[in-house]
Amino acid sequence: MLALFASQSAFAPTACPGRVNAVAARVPAVSMDETIFEKALAGELEEEGAENVFMSEVGWATYLDQNAGSSYNLNERPSQASDGYFTSSILSNPLDILNDFKNGLLRVLDNPLEVGFPTISNDQSGNRAFPTGGEIKSRTIAPKVKDFAPEQRITGIPGYNLFGAPSSKLSAIPFVDALFNGGEKEE
Repeated sequence: MLALFASQSAFAPTACPGRVNAVAARVPAVSMDETIFEKALAGELEEEGAENVFMSEVGWATYLDQNAGSSYNLNERPSQASDGYFTSSILSNPLDILNDFKNGLLRVLDNPLEVGFPTISNDQSGNRAFPTGGEIKSRTIAPKVKDFAPEQRITGIPGYNLFGAPSSKLSAIPFVDALFNGGEKEE
C-alpha cells in the first residue's frame, strides 16, 4: 500500500504556476489592411480587379483565355466552358445555385473520368489548351533540347537494360553473348 502512495506522485504532477513574461511586446498586434473594406464600401473593388487581373483566379483565367488562348488550372477555357465557367456564388439566387449544382451533377454522371481526372492531353471536349506556341514554350523553365543521334549514345553493349544502365561486364559470362547476340560470340 505504501508503494502505491509513493508511485502516485510520479503520475500526478503538481500544478505549475503560469509564467510571467518580463519582456514587453515590441511589435504591435497584426491587423488587416483596411483598404479592402474602404474599396468595397466605395464600390471600387471591381475597378481594381479589372486593372490587376492576376489578383483573382477568374481574372487570370479570363486574361489567359483572351490573350494566350489557353486554359488555367486544368479548367476549361472561359470562352468554351461547358458550364459557362462563371457559375453562381453563394450570394446568388438559390434557384440559380441549385440549377448549377444539378448541371454539374449531370456532367459528372455523363463522364465521371473526364470530370474527375482532367488533363490537357486527354481532354475529350477540346476546351483545355496550352498557350499559343505549345507546352514547351509555355513553361517558365524550358527543358533542354535532347539529341537522340545514335553516334551520341553507347550501343551494342550486351546485357539486359533493366534499370536504365546496360551491363558492360556480362560478356565475361559464357552464355550471355549467345543469348543477346543471336548465338554469335563477339571477339
